Amino acid sequence: MPIFKPWGDGHDDVFVVDGVTLEAPNPPVSRSVRKSLQRNKYENAEAHLVRHLVCPGDTVLDLGAGLGLTAILAAKASGSGRVVAYEANPAIAPLAEKNARRNGVQVEIRNRAIAARRGVCDFHLRRSFPASSSIATKGSKTIHIEADAAQDVIDEIKPNVIVCDIEGIEREVLVESNLSSVQRMVVEVHPQIIGLSGVVECAEALALAGLRLVPSLCFEQVLVFDRDGSAAAIPPFSSSR
Repeated sequence: MPIFKPWGDGHDDVFVVDGVTLEAPNPPVSRSVRKSLQRNKYENAEAHLVRHLVCPGDTVLDLGAGLGLTAILAAKASGSGRVVAYEANPAIAPLAEKNARRNGVQVEIRNRAIAARRGVCDFHLRRSFPASSSIATKGSKTIHIEADAAQDVIDEIKPNVIVCDIEGIEREVLVESNLSSVQRMVVEVHPQIIGLSGVVECAEALALAGLRLVPSLCFEQVLVFDRDGSAAAIPPFSSSR
């Protein structure tokens, strides 16, 4: 069971998550996110899935890395494999990179957005950084950042595992991508942004790509897909863990 707790003794900005050390100072990390770290509510479903789905030697692409938790867990699980993580928020990406170094793993953090097309895009910052997105929301602050095209990145890295939490642009990124190299995928969908029809469209596009939904591993908005059905043997995440 993942345990989130303050490091203590003058290190109140550092939290331990089942052996992963995360620095999360305020600012730029909001008090709400820090509370979620303390209460075991920060990406715990994704963390459980990554620990079980990533195999030694895997190449992992983490889209929307946040503080680096899933990228670090992927690096631990893949061992000699490669992990590339995208985090668009310029205040959070350095923390993800620092956290990877702190945990002694090799993760390439790219402080860029991911999009259907390459170029400069608007990125909308929110006080709680996980809600920051390429989609404008009330009260957000807009900045301009460089974006890489998802297909270019997939062609370059050839990941066999993708972890994706990109706050509402998952449909435009996944539906248009060639995912032939991908064997397993963890996707957080955002029906409040793309609607249930958008979620269905994502699932149908992945099914056409040969990636089938694994219902036993899905938890709330976090969906799991795999190519050969082997993921069904993994224990499901439970919030009571």
